[in-house]
Order: sequence, then C-alpha cells, then structure tokens
Amino acid sequence: MSRLSMAAALVLFPVLGCGVQDAPSVPASEQAPEAARVASGTPLADAGTVTDWWRPTPEKPIHWHWQLSQDFVYPRDVLPHKTVYDLDGELTSAETVAALHALGPDVVVICYFDAGVYETYRSDAWRFPASVIGNPDEGWDGSYWLDIRQLDIILPIMRDRMIHWCKNKGFDAIEPDETEVWSNDPGFPITKEQNNAFNIAIAEMAHSLGMSVGLKGNNTEAPELVDSFDWALTEQCWEFDECQLFRDSFIAKGKAVFNVEYNVNPNCTRANRWHINSSRRDLDLMGPTASSYRYQPCVPDNRDTW
Repeated sequence: MSRLSMAAALVLFPVLGCGVQDAPSVPASEQAPEAARVASGTPLADAGTVTDWWRPTPEKPIHWHWQLSQDFVYPRDVLPHKTVYDLDGELTSAETVAALHALGPDVVVICYFDAGVYETYRSDAWRFPASVIGNPDEGWDGSYWLDIRQLDIILPIMRDRMIHWCKNKGFDAIEPDETEVWSNDPGFPITKEQNNAFNIAIAEMAHSLGMSVGLKGNNTEAPELVDSFDWALTEQCWEFDECQLFRDSFIAKGKAVFNVEYNVNPNCTRANRWHINSSRRDLDLMGPTASSYRYQPCVPDNRDTW
C-alpha cells in the first residue's frame, strides 16, 4: 500500500489542512444529480465512440515506472526502455502526459488515485461528508478509510477524479488504490461482498469513460474480480505467498500482472516462468534521482523476453 506521502502532499497542497471533524457535507447541488443517476442505474458517463482501451497481456515483459512520493518531472524522471508510467493523477499535468506519449507510440500513462480512503490533503477533500469517513488508515498520515457502501456519495466523487484528474489530461488507464477496505479496520461493518461490489463499480465507471483500469491489491479477491479488470498491480504477493492467485486468474485469462516487493526479493525464477512483471522497489516509490530510489527488476529493462 504505497501512496503519496503526507510530506509531499503538504508541500504541494499547503492550504488543505482539514481534519476529519472539519470535513463538511457535500452540498445537495453537488450530490443530487449524480446520486440519482447511480441509484437509477443510468450510465455515469458517455464514452462516445470509444469502445477499446489498453488491455496489456503477459506475452512479453512490460517495463514500467511507478512514481508517487516525488513529483514526476519531465524529462528528468524519464527512464530508458520504459513503455508504462504510473503517476499520481492529481499532481501530474496534461503537458507531462502528452510529453510521455510523444516518446513513442507504445507509451502508456496510468493515472493513480486513492479510491477507498479520504485524504485531508487532496483538493476535493471538502466533498467528503463526515458520515463516510472512518478510522485512520494506519501508517499514512492524513488518510482515513471510507464507507464504500455509500455508493451514492463516493462514486460521483470518484467519477469526477477519473474525468478531471485522468481522462481530461490524456491518461490511458486508471489505478484506483486503497480499495481493499473490508479486511482492514475501516470503522464500518463492510463485508467482502460489499467491497467487491465497490471495486466492480469503479471498474465499470472507468470503462464507461473509455479507460483501462487495473485491480490494485485485493490479492485474495483477485479470482473473484478478474473479469471486471484489464490488468492487476499487486504489492508483496511473494512476501505473503499470494502470487499464485494472480497466476491462476489474471495470467490464466491473458491479463498482465505487475508486482512490487518492498521487504523481500521477488522469486524471479517463478515470476518469469509465470509471466508476472516483478521487481523490488523502495516503499515510497520515489523518482530515479532520489537517494532512496530502488529498482531491481526480474527482467532487465533492455530485454523483451521472459
């Protein structure tokens, strides 16, 4: 669970310092139309003529760079042989996305944001009413679990993030993080079934906008959610002996899997045999110029075979 660090967020958003008790309810004028559309089953977005999106396969290794805790700067943080960049959606400009796409026709840019937690430092923090904000997300300052059962409140906010932080900036895909709420301590009696329903709703919303979407985490739920997502990104599946769940679901169905380990080295022999894009990374997912940056891939970036 690696996300934007609180220190980085405060530098970028110094005016946002509201706590849980200060989070105002979303005005009815902001919520009512979207809530009604969700409740009625009306499509949340019109993707126009877009019927296809990025669907990566495990046929060949995919060389990717994931950077969250340090603002991505072009061209400083561009790395050779990379075709996929996974960056914070709110903090990355449309100009940066366009510059990355200009590197080559195969370059894909993924839009990261947190879908299952409230963060005091985000520019839309004011939209989350206190009724959906739960217990602290342990280990991440300024982050609190959300009551993801309240779809009429949560989904419109996430849809706006997808549109304004991701689609309108030219991103190709979406990585919704912190969506495994039920197995943590959110402060709400959320079931696995309700959690799966939330994940499926997020995936359907991304697809309705014509965007690719990956399953982030939810390791033990991967077999149940594979049909709704285009690819998967798992953390520490080697450390906790959960990678086989992705081999038997996403890989078996021809969908790419990305994996990072923080505390142990991945089992590269098995990862390559299973066609999982595995690497050892630094916990904060810094940029390549940072002193704490760590990147040890199972398949070198200059090699295109398993």
